[in-house]
Amino acid sequence: MKMRSLLSLSIAGLLSAPVYATTVTGKVTDTAGQPVAGAEVKIEGSRRVAYTDANGIYRFDDVKQPHIHLHVYSSNYIHGDNDLGDVNTDQNVDFVLKPASVENIVVTANALQSSVLESVTPVTVIGAEKLRKIEAPTLGETLKNAPGVHSTYFGPVSSSPVIRGNDGPRVKIVQNGLDVSDVSRVSPDHNVATTLSSATQVEVLRGPATLQYGSGAIGGVVNVVDKRIPQYQIDGVEGEAETSYSTVNNGSYTRADVTGGSGNIAWHVDGFYRDTDNADIPGFASIDPDEDEPNGVLESSAMETRNVVAGLSYVAEEGYFGFAVEQLDNKYGVPGYSHAHGEEEHEGEDHDLEEHDHEEHAEEGVLLDVDMTRYQAAGEWHSPFEGITNLKFAAAYTDYEHAEIEDGEPGTVFTNESSDIRLSAYHEEVNGWHGVFGLQFNHSDYNAVGEEAFTPANTTSSYALYLIEQKKVGNVTFELGGRLERTTLDADASEVELDVLHDEHEGEEHAVAFNFPDYDFTSLSLSAGANWEYQEGHSIAVTLSRSERAPSQQELFSAGQHLATQSYEVGLVFDMDEEGHIEETLKGVKEEVSTNLDITFRKFTGSWGYSASFFYNQADDYIFQTSTGLIALSDHEEHDEHEEDELESEHEEHGHDEHGDEEGLPIYYFQQADADIWGFEAETYVDLSDTLRLTVFGDYIRAEIEDDNLPRTPPMRFGSELSYVNDGLSADVGFTWYDDQNEVASFETATDGYTLVNASVQYEFGTQGIDWVVFARGENLTDEEARVHTSFLKDQAPLPGRNFTMGVRALF
Repeated sequence: MKMRSLLSLSIAGLLSAPVYATTVTGKVTDTAGQPVAGAEVKIEGSRRVAYTDANGIYRFDDVKQPHIHLHVYSSNYIHGDNDLGDVNTDQNVDFVLKPASVENIVVTANALQSSVLESVTPVTVIGAEKLRKIEAPTLGETLKNAPGVHSTYFGPVSSSPVIRGNDGPRVKIVQNGLDVSDVSRVSPDHNVATTLSSATQVEVLRGPATLQYGSGAIGGVVNVVDKRIPQYQIDGVEGEAETSYSTVNNGSYTRADVTGGSGNIAWHVDGFYRDTDNADIPGFASIDPDEDEPNGVLESSAMETRNVVAGLSYVAEEGYFGFAVEQLDNKYGVPGYSHAHGEEEHEGEDHDLEEHDHEEHAEEGVLLDVDMTRYQAAGEWHSPFEGITNLKFAAAYTDYEHAEIEDGEPGTVFTNESSDIRLSAYHEEVNGWHGVFGLQFNHSDYNAVGEEAFTPANTTSSYALYLIEQKKVGNVTFELGGRLERTTLDADASEVELDVLHDEHEGEEHAVAFNFPDYDFTSLSLSAGANWEYQEGHSIAVTLSRSERAPSQQELFSAGQHLATQSYEVGLVFDMDEEGHIEETLKGVKEEVSTNLDITFRKFTGSWGYSASFFYNQADDYIFQTSTGLIALSDHEEHDEHEEDELESEHEEHGHDEHGDEEGLPIYYFQQADADIWGFEAETYVDLSDTLRLTVFGDYIRAEIEDDNLPRTPPMRFGSELSYVNDGLSADVGFTWYDDQNEVASFETATDGYTLVNASVQYEFGTQGIDWVVFARGENLTDEEARVHTSFLKDQAPLPGRNFTMGVRALF
């Protein structure tokens, strides 16, 4: 039997809809009897949504389905639920909601879309209002103050989230549940292609989230949610626009998003433009600056970004189907690289010429020019046939390319064409269990051509089946799940050239050609958890999971100079000894197996509350990248050695001791070993008055690998914020203290701690149907020199100095 398209099924559902016409109305109040205005009321199994008015009243007319199940959502309350069953007469249904002391948002990244307080796994959701206050040019810098989340920080132009010490291929970045499909997982200098300008919320799932998103989510998931594909009917037009200016980089930022509709058609358009200069910093960028390094500026840290998104949907009561197109153009510098590269190129030249050429080179620097087009489709069909309450479809195709431009000439070009398709079916309750089972297919075609093509062209395909079930017994919610995934990686043949500098300063040059076999992995992940509200407003959630992860293409096949991170990378499949010699035969590779225990305590009612999570992760065959202590000579250095005769006297005068430190690239080798990672993250708050709230948070991560520490582990930190809200005025001031990081891996240096002080203020007022928000915020107010231990560039690129941002936002 041939499959019909989702749109055809939706039309069939419309034609066969029952003829019931029921009115459902009611009132939503809090426990004190006061009306709750603006609460969202949904009828499960339909696209019908109503909002309560100032008196707490909601109303649905002409409801054409016999089985009515109501959900009530309000971010300031514990959500309400009432299953009326099969009815054919008008209904009056009132709700009394218990106040929550934290923002209780529905987590769309969770397959069963539980709220923050109902979630079995640790989760943080940042809503639209807070996002506007903390939004930075990169995803990592925006999220870095969430408990358990740090940043890879490759300068202010590129940064990815680090979740509980995991980054790269262990953290899945998705847009509306679908992989962003850029190359940010390959290298920290590649920025995440997803944008936050029109995001309605960002969801951070800490710990393994492999059941729905695959083995790439073994460390966590970041889901950026926006309205690019409208899912509900809207009559009229709504939206917002904003413009702002930042002093630290002379940065301008303008954005707008508009959503509208009429009848069954809904549409959305959004876009932004950001333009910055190089960022100001306190002091020199390098820990050991050259005599010609500029003071107070981070070279090659400017960026210019344009992004446009347009979407269109057909929305009916029984479902919707829509699609969207996104175009991203982003050009940004690569901090740290151009200055060091300039030093090497000019070694041995006349000093005046060297200084002149170096300044010219540093001014141009190295740029990444990103061009991405993304097509996304999504649909939902309610009650398509007996036994299935909901059928969801989502798909994305991404055509990503970026060129690395040096001295105005294109260098390495990275491309990635990727498809991600997901089909999920939600079933009716069976003995109290309700849940979802689904299929997912992902295919990636990656290629890199140029000097920094340190991985060969390759394709990655994965197929998966997953099942997640949930049951509530009294005050306990149980959750079980599993995922079976098949991953295949196919890489082109390549040649590895490695010239290792030994202590006696004699290179051992050799080149080995490899034909890679297909690498196939079958990953099985299982999870069991429970959330127990043992007392009203108090809960404890426990999750035990076993997750398997297939290695990524970078971890497997890397073999070459990676100048952005100033390293020479060698992948898992290569058999390299302690002297840097690579054997002609390839090594076997195992899947990474992680057993994770999470315990989360929550208090979410009253004038104070908290959320505290403790985790322990025992990983077998953990894949990590660490320095070997060896130095690989680069091509231009090998060439320079043939010309050293005429400069022999100068080298004799200055000596060769600096050769191992300043010439060549340190060799980083991907290896596997058993690891233990544990720690905690906690946040507590207390309402000092009706207008003042004090928030305190902290996290700690310890990561060990057999008899060593894992590299780039985030340091312990502690922070606090005092916030004020009264009528249209809101303000906050806070600090974050980072401890020294002395628990370092072999050949890794320690990092000094620092304290960052931030503040913000905004005022809201309305006029002629438009709500205006005037805002200002200050970051790093003490102009502290801060170096991020999780960054490859910690010794070349500190955080920006003191910054003030001012702007205005209009909502209509």
